[in-house]
Amino acid sequence: MLKVLDKAPFPWMGGKSRAAEAVWSALGDVPHYVEPFCGSMAVLLKRPHEANRPYHSETVNDADGLLVNAWRGIQLQPDATAEAASWPVSEADLHARHYALVKWREENQLEHLMGDPAWCDPVMAGWWLWGCSCWIGGGWCSGEGPWVRGDDDRLVKAGKPGVNRGLPHLSDNGQGVNRPGTKELGTEYHDVTMPELRRWFHWLSARLRHVRIINGDWRRVVTSGASKTLNVRMGDGQCGIFLDPPYADTASRAAGLYAVDSLDVAHEMCAWALEHGDDTDYRIVLAGFEGEHGTQLTDAGWREVEWYTAGHLTGGYGNQNKDGHQQKRERLWCSPHCVMQKRQGDLFG
Repeated sequence: MLKVLDKAPFPWMGGKSRAAEAVWSALGDVPHYVEPFCGSMAVLLKRPHEANRPYHSETVNDADGLLVNAWRGIQLQPDATAEAASWPVSEADLHARHYALVKWREENQLEHLMGDPAWCDPVMAGWWLWGCSCWIGGGWCSGEGPWVRGDDDRLVKAGKPGVNRGLPHLSDNGQGVNRPGTKELGTEYHDVTMPELRRWFHWLSARLRHVRIINGDWRRVVTSGASKTLNVRMGDGQCGIFLDPPYADTASRAAGLYAVDSLDVAHEMCAWALEHGDDTDYRIVLAGFEGEHGTQLTDAGWREVEWYTAGHLTGGYGNQNKDGHQQKRERLWCSPHCVMQKRQGDLFG
């Protein structure tokens, strides 16, 4: 039986699962929670407050339509998505499905996500989850690779939009949907995976039952009309916004880590956060890297928090470089109206 259900069934570069406690300590139990770059939804899934309550709402968004389709598949069709996600790790299948996903996106299938809020493709959702769990590094489904399917249906090196080729993830016994089961059931190997995978997806489906999953530009979900729900406008609490953009160019990181990547959107989010930080209707937490935004946030009265916990190296900056691991340089900046509750470890001082 899986011990942990409150996490995404796929790995995600820069995931903030370990930062979730600090984020919720700053936001408190807000009536509306907004996450414009949802990624693996690590912070939402670690929310300590009761889910799916009356007069409380949660809205997430991401620009990557394949990611949004995967979350909708889990939310709306968990069994079909689990069935498509359950597959042995196979290099040939990885490349074939990778190209199929890129081609599917190029054929504008993702426009259905915008046209119908109840639409998803569970097969493509499952293939994306499975492939993401097989993939090494960034660039999954970016379409920036040179390998495409030729006229004879063979994979040939012919130019973009295509896929890169390489070995699947082999460094441990599996990640995401490819992690092994924990029960010994003789020769019924498929039953080791599928009952637990379905249980995991059904738990996620129930948790996300009333979460609004949006696909598009991040600014659309932080307008006053979208973020200030009726309860917020009536003074029954604040809108809590967690901004977790891709690290900026000033964080000295490589480009192309995500299918929809940007080296400057973090600066745009920082500017938006500074503009709205004094609004009493907002509690805002911005994630980033030490020095990424200079001192402009702390100069404006925001509190800088180091959330790294020794012994837990995860996300993009868990990787080693010539200076050692970089995750100790992860930071959260909390707006002046955050509640700043004391939390375990006394990281708030």
